[in-house]
Amino acid sequence: MRESVNLTQSFSRILRALLTRSRSQYAALMVFSGMLLADFLFRIYLFPLYNNFLLKIGANPVWSDLDVGFAPIVWLSFFAIILGSLTIVITFASQNVPKLIDLYMDHWPSLFFVWWAAACLIHAFTIKILSEAGVEIVSSLIFNYHVLLAVSLVIGFPFVLSILKSTKTSNVIENLLQGSYAKFKRLAKKGPTGIISPEEHAKIQYQLFEELNQLMDLLVFVPYKEPKSQIIEGIGELLRYYVKLKPKFPEDFYKIDQQIHDDISFRTLKSLLAEVEKSHTFYEQKSFRMIGNVYNVFLDKGEFDLSTLCVEQLSQVGKTAMECDDQELIEVITVRLNTYFRFALKHGQHNNEPRNLYNLVFHYGQFLSYLVEHRQVDRVKTCIGYFVFYGQQCFNAIPRARSLAFILDILASEMQKLMQIIYQNNWERKLQQELLQKFLLFDNFQDMDKEIAIQFFSQNHGIRLLHIGLALFYLNQNEKEFAETIAKDTLQDLLLLGEPLFSKTMDTIFARLQYSGAKFWEDTDRGNVNIYYTPYQYEIEYFKKLQVKFKLESQKKIPA
Repeated sequence: MRESVNLTQSFSRILRALLTRSRSQYAALMVFSGMLLADFLFRIYLFPLYNNFLLKIGANPVWSDLDVGFAPIVWLSFFAIILGSLTIVITFASQNVPKLIDLYMDHWPSLFFVWWAAACLIHAFTIKILSEAGVEIVSSLIFNYHVLLAVSLVIGFPFVLSILKSTKTSNVIENLLQGSYAKFKRLAKKGPTGIISPEEHAKIQYQLFEELNQLMDLLVFVPYKEPKSQIIEGIGELLRYYVKLKPKFPEDFYKIDQQIHDDISFRTLKSLLAEVEKSHTFYEQKSFRMIGNVYNVFLDKGEFDLSTLCVEQLSQVGKTAMECDDQELIEVITVRLNTYFRFALKHGQHNNEPRNLYNLVFHYGQFLSYLVEHRQVDRVKTCIGYFVFYGQQCFNAIPRARSLAFILDILASEMQKLMQIIYQNNWERKLQQELLQKFLLFDNFQDMDKEIAIQFFSQNHGIRLLHIGLALFYLNQNEKEFAETIAKDTLQDLLLLGEPLFSKTMDTIFARLQYSGAKFWEDTDRGNVNIYYTPYQYEIEYFKKLQVKFKLESQKKIPA
């Protein structure tokens, strides 16, 4: 019973949309106008030729004997089959794809074909009425029987099958994305000085946001991972395309319409909308906030691969923003990455689960490497400061979620890679020294309890492994100053741990650096790369000598 009610409701919605929506009305006008024109051309030009052709092949048609009575019944049946099939297909597909009816009521091929069937039906009824009135309508009758009916029978059921195929979730997603691409292309053709009417401006912004809303509905509603990943990757690719075309858009496009003010994603940002409008980031903000919402959902459901995909796409959009020198957008993305970090850290604390943080830090590190590549010095310094801050937060959370200790190593690993890239790019030495000092804070956080620090760092050697691994890299590059800085910093552990425990810890660290391979023996979300591996084991002995040298120097400074 419920299904029949849904079919009735769907049929009434489709019928109402066909009769009231402007796009449907335009389609009806074009189809009926085309039908009248085709009938006229057939009567004047084609019917005489057709009649002569039949006579030449020996046929002697008696047009007056043709029965026009059954034509309306045939067309009524055909129209009912088409409209009924469309209703059934869309209704059942809507059980898995929300708002599908709304989408297809703006679909030009669907509108044209439904109105084509309606026009053919009305054409047949008109012939019937005119025939009973004694009007000569032989040419129109032949046009209806021999042309319209033949064409409709040929394309009718393939059309239903094509609609059935297009209701597949992946195709619906692609149609929504292509709609946004088409709007961006039209905007880019206008150029920065182009003019957009207020009506067109409101319509474009509303449609862009509505398409995003439909994609987000699908992302939450559809139970399968494949379409979810298609949506996330599709939105990421769409945003990258949008960012590249932004300089070509008319300036008026970035004025936020009142409908956007009332959008659910912006209701908590009303005081900041002027700033969003000025920075030309309203579309990106909408996308990021919606993806941020589903990111939280993926965290709660344990869908690590999908949550990781959200962060990856954000990082890739950041890369495109750097290539286009969109500083406002880079700032927005940095804030979103930090917001995601807070979400993942909160989830990790409550569930003792580091996996989301592990993946997030990797992609945050990629974002930082893009900043380094584009020499965004101030942003690199700021983001490394964020890394240190979140490292402190993870360390503080370890008593409640011990698995977060590994995240400290992951943060340090990304920092180590960045320090190597920065050195290879010949950044200013003073700046490198400043960033190195921040890296060395990872085992010397503020307000650390001494007993907790001794217990933790005597058992967890990951951060020191990465520190010393970076020192070995510097020694390989014949960069002794930075290596000496790290060697001096390691001696702080001597004061913390005491001589016996310090020596034991260092022996363990050097052994791991000496004998660990480039690959780990288990797989992770990032493959089986060993983050502690160094290819510069042959520099270990020299580093030990540096430690001994600075240890002796420190002992000489201690008064007898």
